[in-house]
Amino acid sequence: MNHIIFFAASISFGISFAANAGVLSNGSWSPSGCGALPEAPVIDSTNAEAFNRSINLINTWQKQIQAYHDCMVREANADASAINKAAAAEQAKINEASEKLNADANLARNKLESSPARGSASTPPLGSGMERQGY
Repeated sequence: MNHIIFFAASISFGISFAANAGVLSNGSWSPSGCGALPEAPVIDSTNAEAFNRSINLINTWQKQIQAYHDCMVREANADASAINKAAAAEQAKINEASEKLNADANLARNKLESSPARGSASTPPLGSGMERQGY
């Protein structure tokens, strides 16, 4: 049952992660839903009219690059949030498994220590590694 839940959660996480996240390839991250990075215009200073056209192109480019930047930041934040949530969930599973195993070991030790067969005062404590050595 736990495997089914984990599998379903993994699929769900993978779908949501892919839906609003960038792309990580060979250690390089890039946004996936922002379109191409707008190319900066070339400034033409051959005359005043050409320069004014260049300024208009720069103004248009600045709006495009701001939209691209905003989109990229949203995707980066979504990725960071998804990674943080996934790591926290994995840490919680590890902690839960460790706590359960420690609790089970404590129950088993308590059961063995309270059994009549373990009543001898000369018997080393459980877990000391000396139980089977005849001490």
